Amino acid sequence: MFGSTVLEVAVGVVFVYLSLSLVCTAANELIASLVAWRGRNLATGIRNLLNYRDNEELFRGIYSHALFQSLYRDRSKLPSYIPPRTFALALLDRVVPAGSAARNSLDGMRGAVREAAAQKVIDKQVSDTLLVLIDDAENAIKETVTDVGKARTAFSLVQERVETWFNDSMERVAGWYKRKTQALIFALALVFTFALNVDSIMITKRLSSDTTLRAAVIGAAEKSAQPPSAVVVAPAAEAPAPAPVPGQEGVEARTTAAYQAIVKNQTALQSLGLPLGWADRQNWPQGEGWPLYWDWLSKVMGLLVTAGAASLGAPFWFDMLSKVVSVRSAGEKPKSSG
Repeated sequence: MFGSTVLEVAVGVVFVYLSLSLVCTAANELIASLVAWRGRNLATGIRNLLNYRDNEELFRGIYSHALFQSLYRDRSKLPSYIPPRTFALALLDRVVPAGSAARNSLDGMRGAVREAAAQKVIDKQVSDTLLVLIDDAENAIKETVTDVGKARTAFSLVQERVETWFNDSMERVAGWYKRKTQALIFALALVFTFALNVDSIMITKRLSSDTTLRAAVIGAAEKSAQPPSAVVVAPAAEAPAPAPVPGQEGVEARTTAAYQAIVKNQTALQSLGLPLGWADRQNWPQGEGWPLYWDWLSKVMGLLVTAGAASLGAPFWFDMLSKVVSVRSAGEKPKSSG
């Protein structure tokens, strides 16, 4: 019946995809931690923001600013998160040094920006941007009708606009990182799928014919679909890593956690009794009933389907598993007695 077999097979297949996705996500986190990917990606975004091709010194000056020192846990690793306020203060301090009288008025800040551009402290692109932000701050003062709003300093208004400029740019940087991550996860999905021989077609056939195996997988899937008590699938594991708080968690801790997550989820996947791996000759193409090359073609197609599915990410499959388990638990509607 549809409610008993097809849905159970679907739950099992989705659970396999979820488990493999978690392995790929953990492996991606491990690689990102080892090569300081987030920090490098962030530095590239800030370099582009500051037009570093014309002025690398500005980038180095900001990254060596005193306000940035607390962001470094290891001087050999670039910080993976920079608060917008810290960036804004560091940049403005390069243009309008602390204690300068120019900070007291918008006209003074305009003059400081032009002088910094003339002295090659900043390039024309950055100076033009800062001048536009200063003009925007001036318009905001003119439009403000409350005494509290008018009392705000010129420097604080410009600082807020620099922070907004930084945040808008970091949204693009986040997009770059996401695309790189998706490409890496797909590559990792291919590697783990072929290494573990996670063949969607073979797994579907085995689940359809083996009642005992299907029951075991269903039990593990139902347990994992109930956060936060899930053992294999924990919400923290499948969610994208939040921006780290400086000094709270080091690269070593993230690397160790990622490695442990890979081992944990890979072991859980292999312990289900599914036809995985290459050690068992039964998991190889047999060529029974048709030419052997057709069986190999089916094998390759099954592996590619698995890799593509796993690359969709653990959050997608966790949500899908919850829905499928919910549908299965609801069962068929009782027939009307009338």
